[in-house]
Amino acid sequence: MRILALVVFLLSFLESLSQSTSYPKGYFRYPLQIPPRLNANFGEMRPDHFHMGLDLFTERRENLPIVAAADGYVARVKIEPGGFGRAIYLNHPNGFTTLYAHMNDFMPALEEWLKKEQYARESWSVDLPVPEGKFPVKKGQFIGYSGNTGGSMGPHVHFEIRETASEKCLNPLLFGFSIPDNVPPSLARMAVYDRRQSVYEQNPRILTLVSKAGVYSVPGVVKVNTDRVVLALQATDQMSGVPNANGIYEVRVQDGKKKIGGFAIDRVGYDETRYLNAHIDYKTKLAGGSYLQFLFPLDGDMLGIYPQRNIAHAISLDDTLVHVIRLEVLDPNGNRSVAIVNFQRTGDPKPIPPLRSPVMKPGEMNIFENDKLQLVVPEASLYDSISFVYAAKPNPNALSFSPQFSLHRYTVPVHLPYTVKIKPDKAIPYPLRERMLILLREKEDISVRKARWELGWYAASFRGFGEVQLVADDQPPVLQTPGLSDGAMIKSLSRIVVTASDNYPAIRNFRAELDGKWLMFSQKGRTFTYKPDERLTPGPHTLALRVEDEAGNRTEKTIRFTR
Repeated sequence: MRILALVVFLLSFLESLSQSTSYPKGYFRYPLQIPPRLNANFGEMRPDHFHMGLDLFTERRENLPIVAAADGYVARVKIEPGGFGRAIYLNHPNGFTTLYAHMNDFMPALEEWLKKEQYARESWSVDLPVPEGKFPVKKGQFIGYSGNTGGSMGPHVHFEIRETASEKCLNPLLFGFSIPDNVPPSLARMAVYDRRQSVYEQNPRILTLVSKAGVYSVPGVVKVNTDRVVLALQATDQMSGVPNANGIYEVRVQDGKKKIGGFAIDRVGYDETRYLNAHIDYKTKLAGGSYLQFLFPLDGDMLGIYPQRNIAHAISLDDTLVHVIRLEVLDPNGNRSVAIVNFQRTGDPKPIPPLRSPVMKPGEMNIFENDKLQLVVPEASLYDSISFVYAAKPNPNALSFSPQFSLHRYTVPVHLPYTVKIKPDKAIPYPLRERMLILLREKEDISVRKARWELGWYAASFRGFGEVQLVADDQPPVLQTPGLSDGAMIKSLSRIVVTASDNYPAIRNFRAELDGKWLMFSQKGRTFTYKPDERLTPGPHTLALRVEDEAGNRTEKTIRFTR
């Protein structure tokens, strides 16, 4: 038995090596000039997406120099209020692209070119291809400064390696960076599901994993009354000398000697990252629980991280023998943890009641309609089947023009947007007809969409279930300019800050003009900032501001001041 176990270990170890040798080792250098340390790794789980790169620790500081990871050229720059904030993409001659995000200033020549392009387009937010060869870079060359822009919650550098042709993000830790790591993954719990049922129509059985002599297990034999079992795992990983818990890289599942499941998070595209919601027990997470990662793909999960996709979608207990289920959990450096759990079916499987009508299934166009509401859910929107739940209750608000419709439960994820159409339940005054919104409440979150008029119905699209309602919005946003008032005499001015607020969460457009010409403000959330440059000369000026909300309500403000 010991010899067999050794052979199995060696084969699995060689397999893990073969999966990572396709990436060049040592080609890319670490893009900061401080000792390597990570805040987050590739494949970590985030709301609605995987973390698609590495978060590089910047000692809680901004404006550290960032250098090119390899020879290449600047291929693209992106500026956005959320997400990456300010980002540079470098293309390299070996067919890979590196990305550096949440930056402050870029290298001076690139900043000058970018600013001209933004003013030519009259848009601060841009996603621009850069002519090949315009900004060549050498490995280790300065390209800009680290920052905290976009959706960043603290100073760091988000770093990615992509295949240039496909734009798939690859796990940078497979490229041989010298980041110390001799810590194996930590396993906490396992969740057990009856795969004859939808995972959204049951509550999992939770098993605590206990570590003894380096192996995790559940004491005794786990008895189940089904012949098809799916598992989900709660686990984290750490790196040497770093306290924060990161995501796990790979899990392999065996029933005895037979491979039956698992995943390896080594290659994910932005076109598929939302499938994270299928990879986890979404219902448990949204109810306040931990991340539980499925070891088998759900029917509507199209992620490419499951090597055993064509082998099985569940553990088959087609007899009443004890099945020894072995899990190997690995990080990119080969550190591993093992869990062994014994499962046994107790007699004939317990009958499962069918789903209640109306049933919605993955891979099918699902439609629900009555005389007040129509719902069209595309084929690729659901990950598992559900018994669709619907309810309607009146809302006495004077600006509400429909009941409040409950569309299933917010704890069931939606992949592709569905279309909802609502018929007004009372006449809409003419001035409000162009100010109609459809509102979605998902627990405490509110989303709004401009409602489209379609032959007696108002329509919009959403990517989540919850409570929807047709409302009118005639309330314009509010503009504030702290520190700058009409008629002000300004001796020194380090920045102009404008804040926009509205009764609903979406601001659609913002525009500023200085003396009749467009002026570039950066944006973070609902705060817009202009740092004085050559356009703000000494003397009198007129600053014209305009902001528009999702419904089309507009507020304008003019400030005359002298610098």
